[in-house]
Amino acid sequence: MPLAAMASASSFLSRCHPTLAAAVALLCAIAAVSSAAGGGAGGRGPIATAGKNYTRVCDPARFAALGLDASRFRYCDASLPYAARVRDLVGRMTLEEKVRNLGDQAEGAPRVGLPPYRWWGEALHGVSDVGPGGTWFGDVVPGATSFPLVINAAAAFNESLWRAVGGAVSTEIRAMYNLGHAELTYWSPNINVVRDPRWGRASETPGEDPFLVGRYAVNFVRGMQDVGAGAGAAAADPFARPIKVSSCCKHFAAYDVDAWFKADRLTFDAQVQERDMVETFERPFEMCIRDGDASCVMCSYNRVNGIPACADARLLTETVREQWQLHGYIVSDCDSVRVMVRDAKWLNYTGVEATAAAMKAGLDLDCGMFWEGARDFFTTYGVDAVRQGKIKEADVDNALTNVYLTLMRLGFFDGMPEFESLGAGDVCSKAHKELAADAARQGMVLLKNDARRLPLDPTKIKSVSLVGLLEHINATDVMLGDYRGKFPQN
Repeated sequence: MPLAAMASASSFLSRCHPTLAAAVALLCAIAAVSSAAGGGAGGRGPIATAGKNYTRVCDPARFAALGLDASRFRYCDASLPYAARVRDLVGRMTLEEKVRNLGDQAEGAPRVGLPPYRWWGEALHGVSDVGPGGTWFGDVVPGATSFPLVINAAAAFNESLWRAVGGAVSTEIRAMYNLGHAELTYWSPNINVVRDPRWGRASETPGEDPFLVGRYAVNFVRGMQDVGAGAGAAAADPFARPIKVSSCCKHFAAYDVDAWFKADRLTFDAQVQERDMVETFERPFEMCIRDGDASCVMCSYNRVNGIPACADARLLTETVREQWQLHGYIVSDCDSVRVMVRDAKWLNYTGVEATAAAMKAGLDLDCGMFWEGARDFFTTYGVDAVRQGKIKEADVDNALTNVYLTLMRLGFFDGMPEFESLGAGDVCSKAHKELAADAARQGMVLLKNDARRLPLDPTKIKSVSLVGLLEHINATDVMLGDYRGKFPQN
C-alpha cells in the first residue's frame, strides 16, 4: 500500500475507528525509504575505527587501521571454538579494561583491538530508538516498521504470527546494523504476567495467562534469534549456535508495579508464595529460556521476598543459569544495582558491596541510567570490588565470557554472510507492512454487542463525548505504545 494511501487510511481510522487505530499501528514508522536503496551494507557498519566503519571486529583492514595485525590475535581465529576465542580475548585485557566492559555502554579495549559496544536496544513491537544511541534513525533509515502492541498481537492466539513478527523485526535490525544504525542485542520481549490492569504497562505484555505469555515469548524469541531452517534444533554446543539477533526476556521476576500509592518499582518488595512464584511468575521465563533458547534475561528493580532480584543467587544462578540452562547473559534493568543502594537501601550496602553482591549472584552486565547522567555500578565500582576482596577477578572474567560468547554467536567478530546483503530496502518493506496490518486484524477482539447498541444510529445519536487525555483521544503517537520507533510526521 502506498504511504499516501496508508496515511489516508490512518486518518479515517482515527476519526471513525479509534480503537482499531490504536491497536493496529498500521502505519509504518518510516517517512520514506528510497526505492532505489537496495540491499548491501556498503561499508557503513556500526564499528567505527580510525574514521572508517566496519561490520565485524576481526576485519584485517580494521586491525591494520589500529596498527595491529589481526593474525596475531587468537580471538580472531575463526577456526577455533568460541569458548577458546573468548578466553583469549578476556585473558589479554587488564583488570581496568575488563571492568570498563561490564556496563551497557562498553568502552572496548583499543590496545587489543576490541571496539566499544552499546548493549541496550529495544524491539518490543518493532525496532525502537529508545536507549543511549545504539539504535538510531536518520538519513537512509528514517524509521522502521511498527507492529501492533503486544497485548493486541497476543490476542490473535497465533504462534506462527508471533514468530513471523519476531523474524521481520530481526531482519530490519540486521539491515540497520549493516547501515550503522543498530547493534545486535535487544532487550525484548516484556513477559511479565499482568496481575493488575492499573499497572500501566499491560499493553507491553501478552497478558495475564502464564502459559500464553510463555508461548508468545518462545515464538517471538525464536523469530528474533533463529538462523535458517532447523535452527531451533538442539546444537552440539548451544553456546556456539549462531543467532540472528539476541533477544532478552524481561523483567525477572514478580514485577508488575511502577507506581501505585506508596508503592513504586524501585522499593517494592514482592511477597510471593513458592507455588505462585513457580506457576505464575517463573513459568513464562522458564519457557522463554528452555523452549525459546533466549540468549538474555533481564532482572528487575524490585525485591522478591526481601532480596533484590538482581542480587538473588537463587533466582539468577540456581534457577536461570543452572536449572533452566541459559545460553547467554544476564543484564540488570537500568539501574537496578544502584537502586539497591540509593532507593531500597538494602542492608545499607555501599556501591562496592552492591556491585559484589550482584555479580556473585550471577549478574553479568549492568545497565546504567544514562538519562540521569549516571554511570553503571559495575563500571564504577568493579575495580575496587576486586581490590577490596569482595569479588575475584575470575568473577569478572566469567561475566565477560557470557557477554562476549553472545557477541561471537551474533557474528559481531566474524560477520554473518547470510545477512550482509540486507540494506535500506529491507526496512519497512511492503511485506513487513502487510504483516503488521495482518497482525492487527488477527488481534482485534469483538466485545458483546448488548442491546444492539452498535453501530450507532446517526439519526438518533447527535453527539459523542470522548473522555480522557487529549493526546489519547486524538490517537496521536502515544497510541503507538511504549518502546515505539519513529513514525511519519506528515
